[in-house]
Amino acid sequence: MRIPAGIGDGSRLRLTGEGEAGDQGMSSGDLYVAIHVGKHPFFERDGNDLSCIIAVTFSQAALGARMEIPTLDGSELLKVPAGVQSGEILRLKGKGIQEIGGRRKGDLFVRVHVKTPENLSKDQKALLAKLAELRGEDIESVDKSVIHKIRNILQ
Repeated sequence: MRIPAGIGDGSRLRLTGEGEAGDQGMSSGDLYVAIHVGKHPFFERDGNDLSCIIAVTFSQAALGARMEIPTLDGSELLKVPAGVQSGEILRLKGKGIQEIGGRRKGDLFVRVHVKTPENLSKDQKALLAKLAELRGEDIESVDKSVIHKIRNILQ
């Protein structure tokens, strides 16, 4: 039995003449096969579109990067733009699931997760502090707008 590309969970396939034998010389009935599509460890499916999450380093997010990511057709080069934010979604057109009986393919949506560095060395901390200073960021003070919002909620 050939299962067509792009078939969805809960679909049924009919196999003509493959069911129970008919009464006294009648032809056999049809066999219906219920399809259950299992979960994929990397991709999630929504119709013909796929989605996945990739982790990028702080440096890759800030400077931009080219990353090789898996698709259903093999690896694909994804351009991560400089300044990408955690949670941002990048789209690879036509890298989703084949439409049944058609030529159109869905898209692959890639959600970016920026991984914050942990266990920094003394030198790495100094470099980040210098970067914050050059950008005019005050890493020592408390953001008063956040405190104000919390006070308004609690009152």
